[in-house]
Amino acid sequence: MANFYPGPSRVYSHITEYIYEAYMDGVMSANHRSELFMDLMVKTKSTLSEKLCIPEGYELVFTSSATECWEIIAQSLTQKGSQHFYNGSFGEKWASYSSALVPTTNVHFGINEVLPTGDVSEDVDVLCVTHNETSNATIVRQESLQMLREENLGKLIAVDATSSLGGVKLDFTLADVWYASVQKCLGLPAGMGVMILSPKAQEVAYNIGEGNRYNSLVRILDNAKKHQTVYTPNVLSIYLLMRTQKASKGIDYIAEKLSRRLVQYEELISSKAGVSHLVENEAVRSSTVLALKVDDPEVLKSQAEEYGIILGNGYGPWKPSTIRIANFPAIKSREVEKLIGFLDKHL
Repeated sequence: MANFYPGPSRVYSHITEYIYEAYMDGVMSANHRSELFMDLMVKTKSTLSEKLCIPEGYELVFTSSATECWEIIAQSLTQKGSQHFYNGSFGEKWASYSSALVPTTNVHFGINEVLPTGDVSEDVDVLCVTHNETSNATIVRQESLQMLREENLGKLIAVDATSSLGGVKLDFTLADVWYASVQKCLGLPAGMGVMILSPKAQEVAYNIGEGNRYNSLVRILDNAKKHQTVYTPNVLSIYLLMRTQKASKGIDYIAEKLSRRLVQYEELISSKAGVSHLVENEAVRSSTVLALKVDDPEVLKSQAEEYGIILGNGYGPWKPSTIRIANFPAIKSREVEKLIGFLDKHL
């Protein structure tokens, strides 16, 4: 099956080869205090920094998922409160989760609108943004993040990049916390999160000094300096992340490849009367997830499955009227051609 579900989605083809390597090299049995594991951490972090263009001084740590990062940000980086900007389900879930731990201020904006940077509360110290909203295929423009940064220099900015990290070239200097799960643009099986922390975020974590929980950020950072983790990590997933990124041609190449594929989809969509983008404003339309309005999503998904293709359901309020298509790096060109051929015939 050609899997276009927007996460978990297709994994990189050489995963089975890398799993065998990990087994033969003893990685799967490695103690997370061992030299073998610490060497793996050094290689993984340096490879990601190189391939994704992460600035020097930013620290990479690993969590169980992007959802765990919500908790870490609230308990270890927030003192007064957090302000959440969202236009879809996952941003709203982040805000709801945080509200159980710290005071929150919520700013909801429309799917065709740019990030409303001018409405920031004085009573918060962390600003939370969903960069690529998987539920409706919107993206926050770099110019909006830059404006948010310039207008709020005293506040931390945290960004959910789950559907863009590894597929979009990000300017990491525009925020202090970036996080993602690995099952989307990073092309791995679900079960691990990546958190990227600016020097300022690290400083704030130590100033707050919250260290009473198993996932307290100061404890995570203390262990990261030793190339270790607080608790037994997903060693295999860390290894697979290192190997897949080592084989990658880098984020510039990947972003350009996904842009070319997006042009193919756009040409098809513009030629068909029975399909349109959920997001009408092209300027805030995602390049890694497509949300398309079609006449009968269930029928189209059923037809696609018979054709050997898995399409994504619509999400939240858009579920009855849309399908979603992942435009992730691990998806092969021949699978994209297969999908375009199917859509050309059935739309």
